[in-house]
This record gives sequence, structure tokens and C-alpha cells, in this order.
Amino acid sequence: MSKFFTILALLLAMTVGPVVVARDFQKFSFEARVLRVKDGDSLIVERLPMRRRTEIRLAGIDAPELAQPWGIRSRDALRRMLSGKMVRADVHDRDRYNRLVAFLWLDRKMVNAQLVREGHAWAFDRYLPNAEIRAAQIDARKHRRGLWALPRKDRVPPPTWRQQNPRRD
Repeated sequence: MSKFFTILALLLAMTVGPVVVARDFQKFSFEARVLRVKDGDSLIVERLPMRRRTEIRLAGIDAPELAQPWGIRSRDALRRMLSGKMVRADVHDRDRYNRLVAFLWLDRKMVNAQLVREGHAWAFDRYLPNAEIRAAQIDARKHRRGLWALPRKDRVPPPTWRQQNPRRD
């Protein structure tokens, strides 16, 4: 009978696929120097003192893709704000690309909220709601800052833009 259950379990695993077990992510913080800004919401830092390179995805925001309207301006704004500077990362998760998802702090200012306040990104609180980021978006939209000054047809949130413009790799 034991052999029967083993075979049954193997057959189920083959047809259903792997079972994903929920994990508890241990939040942590670290100091780092910004090495490179990839786009408006992701960058590479050097974690100190261990001097380990780490990719970070900014939590609670979604910047335009580089190829969409305001994408280059968003990346450049983050570069001007952070290149070569020391930041504190408050890590809350890992994303599907294994990047750390974090709120970044430059001095006492939350970088994530500052980008949204200047109109360089949308608030994206599907996974990690943040009142400061949400309020920053309301303010940027009201005052038509950054991407909010674009014509409505060009103000397309990144998930919608990616659907409309699939990659041709």
C-alpha cells in the first residue's frame, strides 16, 4: 500500500506542479552606497561594510518603463537624487526577480515618496501600502507635476503600457 501512495504522490506532483509554500520574510535594514540607477524604480547599491552589490526595487511605487513617455526623465531624476550617495534601505520583501524590495532613505527623506511627489512615478500600493506615497501622488496629480503634466493618452501606468507594448525579445 505504501508503494501505491508513493506512486500516486509522484503522479500528482507531475500533473499539479511544485507546491509553493508561503514564507515569512524577515524585514531588515542596511546602509549602502548607490552605484547605479537602472531605471526610475530600481538601482544597484553596495551594501556596507561587507561591500556586496545588491539590486533594489523601490517599494510602493511604479516608474514608467524607459521606452514609455517620462521613462528616461524618471530614471534621470533618480540618478540626480542618488548617484554615489549613501542611503538606508528598509527591506520588506524580495520580488519575483530576486531583487530586494525596499523603502530608501536619503538623510531623513523617503526617496520613494519624493519620486512620486515630483511626478516621476505612480504610487503602487498593491503589495505594500504607504500613506506618505499615496499623499505624494495626490499632491503631484493636483499640481500637474512630472508625468501628470503629460497629455492623458501618455499617462499610462506601467502595467497597462507593458500589456499594450509586449517585448519582442
